[in-house]
Amino acid sequence: MAPQSSTPPSTVQYATRHYFQAVDAAFDALDQIFETEGIWVKKHNLIYEVVNLHLGHLRWAFECWKKNVWFLDKFNIDLLDSGMPAYQHVLQIENDRARIEERLAELPETGQIKNEMAELMLKYKQFPAALQKTMGERMYFDALDKGPSFRPFTAPVTVKHSFNPRSKRPFYVVHWAVYDGRQNIPVVYMAVIEDSSPEAPRPVPKKTGPWGDVGGDTMLGDGLPNKQISDAFTAFVKDNSQYSLTLTTIATAMDKDFPTLHPKQLRRFVLGPLYIGGVTSHHKRVETILSGVSNPQDNWLLNWTLQELLSKQEISSKHGLWGKAVSKEIYHIDTSNLDAAKNGVSSQEKHALVPHEAFQKAYATGVAENIFDGYQLYVASGDHIIRHV
Repeated sequence: MAPQSSTPPSTVQYATRHYFQAVDAAFDALDQIFETEGIWVKKHNLIYEVVNLHLGHLRWAFECWKKNVWFLDKFNIDLLDSGMPAYQHVLQIENDRARIEERLAELPETGQIKNEMAELMLKYKQFPAALQKTMGERMYFDALDKGPSFRPFTAPVTVKHSFNPRSKRPFYVVHWAVYDGRQNIPVVYMAVIEDSSPEAPRPVPKKTGPWGDVGGDTMLGDGLPNKQISDAFTAFVKDNSQYSLTLTTIATAMDKDFPTLHPKQLRRFVLGPLYIGGVTSHHKRVETILSGVSNPQDNWLLNWTLQELLSKQEISSKHGLWGKAVSKEIYHIDTSNLDAAKNGVSSQEKHALVPHEAFQKAYATGVAENIFDGYQLYVASGDHIIRHV
């Protein structure tokens, strides 16, 4: 949404305001889905909790960006593809976090800025443009200081550490996230990984005693419970989490680079694209349903995708006569599903969320079935979500 020199400032300000109003409406509706969509929540349970955590960080980033535009010359949106903020703004938040304390000490308090703005307008009859930017910067750093925001790379966190009695190995459930710099899109990963290394820590059973619960979950938190390979694993996923890589490519490379780690399941949640009428560029079918809706809170369409890769077999392969046998995962690709086969996954779900007014427009013009074919469709109507199968 970077303004060009020929674009009137009022037009740019309107587009920016329109963009953030639509984003707020989309996130409000998405929150309702996560809170009320029992089937989706029960089916995916832990992935739902993980995605909700990262989306909370993304939403707080948008709250920070709202203040950011007060003092930036331009705010860039990927208008052609994702509809999300450009990667540079994610990096900027990351860099600014390192100087929150310094900038808050340098900037006046909001009350002082408001008094100076009022004095300039009432006493000197001047518009406080410079003070408005100062206020924006103060509010931006205050917001940054209040909560975590979506990062360029969120390092792996283990949320479950258990034991598989069949393979007689401990396993970890771990998640991480990236903001893909090429696609300008947030991506969340979650993996179930068995560990066959001698150093693999065994989970500590939870016991209830006179002083409450003891044991259990002692190895959860940052990185893998196996600290000997935790740093290497973090470096691997940081370098191999681009959206352009298929889950098969990522899991196979992980399986190869870490002989004692066995990726049994890999999931990926991709948020976007986000289409906003009058702001983003989109194909004609989307334009037909957004062009006639004037209210920014009803003039958008949000997509997201959930992909899953499952191991169907673990085999032992041996290189050479004296070579050591190495375990290798064989992954299931659903060749009967065109999207799953194309993307190298066991399953893929595509979801679409649209406001009721925009959906009515699509239905009335006869394009709803064509646009949403193959998608699990949700329609946001006030405080309610209507699920269309």
